[in-house]
Amino acid sequence: MLSLFFIPDLGDGSTILVEGDEAHHAIKVMRMEVGEELQLSNGRGDWAQGRIASSTKNSFILEVTERGHTGRSHPEMVVIQALTKSDRAKETIELLVEGGADRIIAWQSDHCIAKWKPDMHGKWQNAALAAAKQSRRYSIPVIEEPITLTQIRERFTSHSLLLVLHESASEKLSVVVSPSAISFNEIVIVIGPEGGLSVDEVRELEAIGGKIVRLGNPVLRSAHAGLAGLAAVAALIKHW
Repeated sequence: MLSLFFIPDLGDGSTILVEGDEAHHAIKVMRMEVGEELQLSNGRGDWAQGRIASSTKNSFILEVTERGHTGRSHPEMVVIQALTKSDRAKETIELLVEGGADRIIAWQSDHCIAKWKPDMHGKWQNAALAAAKQSRRYSIPVIEEPITLTQIRERFTSHSLLLVLHESASEKLSVVVSPSAISFNEIVIVIGPEGGLSVDEVRELEAIGGKIVRLGNPVLRSAHAGLAGLAAVAALIKHW
């Protein structure tokens, strides 16, 4: 599989000039040479494939052989992720991106040990970019700053399927989600923190229409539950 690099603008010509960090990564880190093939994307679904026609220490020119666009999935896959410990944050984002999340929204849940800091948005974005490259995704998931329960109610109740993963739920995810769920605009998966959701959070999420569901018997880490949830939903709605 060809290596993928992201640049802001692909243009529409027969060649593309690549500079900056991505050029450095291709030339210096991966040691790619003239004649090698690779792919470029703008992170919004557009992509171009071609061969390196020439290179310098800080840039290269791609001779385009093919272009295309890969749209986002429908329904949009949204994960509301409770903050994990700092040593788990990067892993959490990587797994969510690899699992197919289109949008990742931070959540300062009641039992979160970690606290949201101004620099965390940029760190989450960088982790999402790296994971998109690794998983060969042409669309980089949108990263959003923390959401509140009130904002969840206002935003994700009318045309969304709101799934709240909880180890004590009596209903299975497979009972709630079926292929007909593709009629929703978004499928939203709420992931609690390591300490679990508070009683008040569960009660409020259920009151606004959230489906409290169980994802099997083993209790997963907060950092891993999103990937499992995304995979299960993808299979249940026949995307897999």
